[in-house]
This record gives sequence, C-alpha cells and structure tokens, in this order.
Amino acid sequence: LRKKPSVLGLSNSVVGFLRSMLLLSHFLLQFLVLCWHFFLCMDCQEVSPFAMQYKVLEEVPSGTVIGKLSEDFGWEERSEPAETFHQLHFPKELPVRIRSGDGLLSTAGRLDREQLCRHNDPCLFSFDVLAAIHLALIHVEIQVLDINDHAPQFPKPELELEISESASLRTRIPLDRALDPDAGSNALCSYSLSPSDHFALDVISGSDGTKHAELVVVKEVDRELHSCFDLVLTAFDHGESPKSGTTLLRVIVLDSNDNSPMFAESSLTVEIWEDALPGTILINLTATDPDQGPNGEIEYSLSKHASLELLNMFSIEAKTGSVVLRRPLDYEENHTYEVDVQARDLGANPIPAHCKILIKVLDVNDNAPDLHITWAAQVPVLSEALPKNSFVALVTVSDPDSGNNGQVHCYLSQGLEHFKLKRTNRYTYMLLTNAILDRERWAEYNLILIVQDNGNRSLSARKHLTICISDVNDNPPLFERITYDVTIAENNVPPSYLITVKAHDADLDFNGKVSYSIQDFLVSDLVSIDSKTGEIFALRAFDYEQMRSLEFLVTAEDGGHPKLVSNVSVRVSLLDRNDNSPVIVQPVLVEAITTMTPTLNSNVSLLFTMTARDADSGMNGAVHYDILSGNDTSLFLIDPLSGEVFINSSNASSLIGGEWELEVLVRDQGNSPLHAKALVQLSFRNHLNQLTSSAQEAQMLSPSTVTVICLAVLLGTFLLILALIMSICRREKKDNMAYNCREAEHAHRHQQLKKPHKHIQKTDIYLVPVLRNRQAVQSEAEQVRSCEETLLKESLQPGASLSPPCIEGGPIWESVGTCQGLSVAATAPKSPPPD
Repeated sequence: LRKKPSVLGLSNSVVGFLRSMLLLSHFLLQFLVLCWHFFLCMDCQEVSPFAMQYKVLEEVPSGTVIGKLSEDFGWEERSEPAETFHQLHFPKELPVRIRSGDGLLSTAGRLDREQLCRHNDPCLFSFDVLAAIHLALIHVEIQVLDINDHAPQFPKPELELEISESASLRTRIPLDRALDPDAGSNALCSYSLSPSDHFALDVISGSDGTKHAELVVVKEVDRELHSCFDLVLTAFDHGESPKSGTTLLRVIVLDSNDNSPMFAESSLTVEIWEDALPGTILINLTATDPDQGPNGEIEYSLSKHASLELLNMFSIEAKTGSVVLRRPLDYEENHTYEVDVQARDLGANPIPAHCKILIKVLDVNDNAPDLHITWAAQVPVLSEALPKNSFVALVTVSDPDSGNNGQVHCYLSQGLEHFKLKRTNRYTYMLLTNAILDRERWAEYNLILIVQDNGNRSLSARKHLTICISDVNDNPPLFERITYDVTIAENNVPPSYLITVKAHDADLDFNGKVSYSIQDFLVSDLVSIDSKTGEIFALRAFDYEQMRSLEFLVTAEDGGHPKLVSNVSVRVSLLDRNDNSPVIVQPVLVEAITTMTPTLNSNVSLLFTMTARDADSGMNGAVHYDILSGNDTSLFLIDPLSGEVFINSSNASSLIGGEWELEVLVRDQGNSPLHAKALVQLSFRNHLNQLTSSAQEAQMLSPSTVTVICLAVLLGTFLLILALIMSICRREKKDNMAYNCREAEHAHRHQQLKKPHKHIQKTDIYLVPVLRNRQAVQSEAEQVRSCEETLLKESLQPGASLSPPCIEGGPIWESVGTCQGLSVAATAPKSPPPD
C-alpha cells in the first residue's frame, strides 16, 4: 500500500497521455468521416438527360425487339446481373416492356395503331428510363407506324338516291365518304364509279385534306325510259398494296316536280367551341324553291344515311333549317364532324337538295394539367448523405388540350432551399436535391408541386409531396458537460455510486444508441461504468492518505458504422476522514513507555519535546498535547501545540534525585478525535554530576566499541599477513628469473675467481624448453644443442662451477637461464657460506 502513491502518480500521467491520444483518434475519425462524405460528393454526378427515338410497325408479333439502350448509347454490358435500367413511367396502353439488365425494349402484346391512336397521327408514346449505374435519365419515344391493314369502308353497303327526271345537267348529289382507319397514305381514298352514260363522279378535296365524292348528272334522264339506275361506287386507299371498298348506288328517277329546293352552297364549314352548351345553334341553313303552295314549302332533315353518333350529337329544325347541338362536345375525343343535310319541298314526288356541313370543334382550355410522380426509390425516403444535385424523382406532366392550352410548366412553391426542378423535355422534369440534407434539422420535407398551362384562362394543378429523410451516422455522441467533477469521502463501501455521465446522439436507432466505457486500463480496478446508463461506481474503498484525487476518461460510442466516439474527463476528489490516530515519533517509545534522565539547569527550563504525527489532513491531522496524570502539583507544563515540556519550579535543585511518571495524551482535532498516550518516566540529576558521570562513561568502553576494535585488529592482521605473502612470492620470482648462456658463462667465470668450486655432473643440468610455436622449434633445435655442449664443456673443466660456495649438506639452490629459446637450470648441492 505504501507504493500506491507512486503508482497513482504514474496513472495520472498515463491518463493524460491516453486522453490526448483518444482525442486525437476522435478528431482523426471525424476527419475520415468528412473525407468519406467528400468522396461521396465527388463520386456522385448529376443525372444527365438523354433522348432516344424508336419506330415500330403495328401488328408485329409479341416479343419483337424495338431497340437496345445499352448498345444505342455504347455502354458495355455488365457480366454480372444488375438492375441497370429502371422504367420510371410507362403508358399503360402501350404493350412494351424493358429488360432491366441491358435496356432491351420489346413488344409485350399486339400493337394496333388504330386502337392506340384513334385520332392522332403520328402515333407517339413516350416514357422515361433511369440508367442508375450510368446516372442517365433517358427519355424514350416510340412511334407506332401504320400498315395498310384496313380497307376503305362506306357507312352502308347500299346507298339510295332520288333525282327528278327534270334535273338539269351538272346537278350534283353529295355522296357518303368512305372511311379508312389507317393513317397517312393508307387512309387517303380515291373514288371511282362504274360506267354510266347519265352520271359521272367528281371528287372534291376539303381544306383539311379530306376527299368526298359527288354524283354529277351529265345526261338528262327520262323516267319512262329508266326509272332506276344501279351504280357501283368504289373507294381505293393509297397504300403500297391498295385496298378498296364498294357501295351500291341506287338512283331512283322521280316524276318531274317543276322546281326542287336549292342550297346556296353545296358544302359549308362551321367552327364551334368545345365548351358550347347543348342547344347552341351551329348554323341556319336556307334552301329556296320558287314553287308556290306545298311545292314551295321546304322541310329540312339530316341524311337518312347519318350515323347514330351523329344523330345523337346534332339535330336540325325541320322548318327553319337551324342545326342545333344536342350534347356537349369534347375536342380531345373528336375534332371534326361531317353532317349531310337535305332539304325537300312538300309537293308530290319531292326531289331533295343536299348540303354537306363540316363541323370543326375548337379547343378550349377545359382540362387542367396532370402530375405524375415516379420516385427513384420504391418509397419516398432519402438518405441525408445524398450530395447536392442527386436525383430524387421524375415528374411527368400532361395536358390533353392543344396549342397553348396544352403547354404546361411546373415549379415548386415550397422546399426551394433543399430541392429543385430541372426540365428535361416538354413534359418531363427531374426533382433534384439542391443542398446537403440534414435529418437532424429536417426529418421530413413537405413539398408542393404546381403545374400550370399557358391558356388564356390558365388552369393549374398541385400536388403535395412528403419526403422523409433517413438517418446516417454523421453525429458523434455529445456529453452534457465539458468535464465531470465528483467528491466522495474516503473509506467508502464498494461498490459506491459516484456520478452519472450522459451523452446524447442526434442520430436515430443504432446510430444514436450510446454505450459508455472507460478506456484507462490503470483505473479499471478502481472504477467501473454501466455501459447503458453511464453510472460510474467505485470498486474499491479509497484512502485519502494514499490518493487525493483520481482522473480518468469516459468514452461514449454510438452503434453506427463507422462508429463515432466522444470523450470526457471525470475527476474524483476525495474527502479526508479522521481515520488515523496520532503517532508519537519522539521520544522513542517501547510499549508506549519511555525513560528519560533530563539534566537540571538553572538557565534552561525545557525538559524534552514530544513530537507526534497524524496522517490525516486539516483539523483531522492537527495534534494537541496534554498531560493526563503525574502532574498533580503542576510541576510540569506542556505546550499543547508544540509538545514542549517545561519544568514549573524556581528551585530545580530540589528535584535532583527524584523520579516522576507523566502520562501524556496526544489527540487530533477531528469531529471524533483520535488519540495516543505515552508514559514518560523522568529521573533528574545535577548538571555537574551529569558531566562527571558522562566523563566516566566516556572512559569506559561499551561492548559495541570493544567489538569494533577487535574487528579492526583482526582486519589489520589479515592485511599484514597478505602483504608478507605477496612480498615473499615476489622475491622468489626475482630469484628464478631466466638468464642468457653468455651471461651465465660470464657470471660463472667471475665467481671462479672468488670462491671455491665444486664439479658439476652432467646429471646436475636439466633443460627446460620454452616453446614459442611449432615453426620455431625445428629452427632452434640446433642452437639448443650447441648451447648445451658449450655449457657442459665449461662445467667439466677443472675448477669450473656454476654455483657459489654453499654449505655442505644444505638446501639446493637453482638458477635458470635462457639460451636462445631454452631454459637451462643447474642444480648443485649447497655448501655452507664461508666464515
């Protein structure tokens, strides 16, 4: 436990380092997230509009290929299956399908141009396809081409006409027009009449390009000769393989009625607005007859060959000739009507006059534009990570009116800050993002799309769009405080609640689910945190005397991917409790008892000082001294703060030889004070006696001093012996030094002059080889032999000696010399030295 403060000091430094590293990693992570969003923005391109037109003949078999978008745009087909092409809006009536992988367009049923486009030529259908991978919006237009699969057809297979025998030449009788539902040249008709001497056929082209035939009298007829003529009227179209239709014309010749009614014009054109109310008079027709009486009275009627649709739409006043509208018109259903009106008098055998009226319906702005939204996704939910100019939806507008009445424009009345419309063609717009979306600010957008035509009485339509924003993990958890500080008293009972940290994440679901952890491993055995609630607990009882405070980092991490984190510092400050008793450190106590022999001095009244320590802080660590017992006469005084004990007597000499026992109490200043006691035994002496006894004691050696001296003597003796041994060894080494052969010879001769010599035997000489290396052995062998022979010769000469005189029978001495690489040793019996 005493090593704990150093460990905690290291812990605080490591905590600071870890905090810096965690903050750095947090900023790096945020930087990476920003780089990721920047990458998305750079990678995402604006959707580009394209257009493609195809043509297909009607009545082709089902499955006929119309076109292939991937080939037409030069895009390589992907090896793996992928939904590259998405059909955004498709006309329901057009039996065409698209393959999502490569954009293959093919028929999905029968294409009947006459059914698909009854009144429209050319027959066009358009729709939009989104190429998701290539970020392209393709406006596809398909034209259904007509084939000549219908023959011209007259309203009735037999047409009956009446003519007076008095009819003048060039009299014209309008004939019913043959109808061909085909288009273009396949619908243009030419007429022919079977040969006749009395009648001819004249084809008249109208202002709208239509043709109708009139029967013209070219020769007077006589009822007595021919009461009836049967003619065949044939209509031909202009297709590559012309088709034809016929009707039987039966011309009945009536008795002469002096005069027949006559119209001023045989054909008229009338225009009427489609919003005209029923009962509106289109035109007042007038026919004249110069006869008098019933022969001059004229009655008007619609041709008996008129279709039921025409009879339901129009009527004519029999007396006035006024053509009246019976039902509301609709320009979008039918643009023109052809009405055949006839006038006849009331005489016997009346001959009718004919007038053909072409009624043109004028378009009025009676249809409001229509809006159709095709979302890029199945549900209108956008990710907030979408960059600017991202495709959201396709807006298709339409107006069945014509001219300016059918020209429309679309715009946004709300949401302009974050969304915009981009027009791709006449009837198509792209809804794009206009800014970076932020779900935390706007989780839902309510847009209003308005489409308006350009008619004089402009009509409009509006549509409310609700776009939800899906969440991405773009917000890190944020703590409620910058730092958290908590205070707790020491000696807590673990686990002890410390504080709750709280972090909020603005994201949703897992992106906003926050979990807490403590990353500082050095405090993992001291504190813990609830990962869900952020509650922090102390796992151990803290000791203020070992640790004053504790600081660590708490990490809040969300559940998104990638995970975002935030860190906060938590500082735990400890409060001291009075849990340590004072400890007396001076004088030294043995079982709470100390014996003291203070010296009495008339100049000094201080006897001794008692010192105590308390590990607590503040008042808990402030000590107070007091004498509990042994001071009944108040002979002693103690300073309650410093612990100094004084003698309270003017005549201190009276205390000499006396003994006292004082019980001293040391206590702290805490709320629940803790204390320590000491029994001090006092024995007083005179100052002079104290000096004498001190000198005597100084003369007497204590056992410890004697021990030290003995050890010093032993150590000195050991060192002396060691020095002698080293000296002897050095001297022997000097006596045994090697010598050269020549030097030995010179020394030998010199000694022969001074001292008696003794003959040395050959056995008294031994050679000690000194091997340097193997190469030197052979080279030196001869030198060794020569050296040895020389030495032996000299030693065998009379009076030769290698040794000084020695005491006979004494110890043998030896000398060794070196002779060119050999050691030569000579031994001889030692003789006593001369007197």
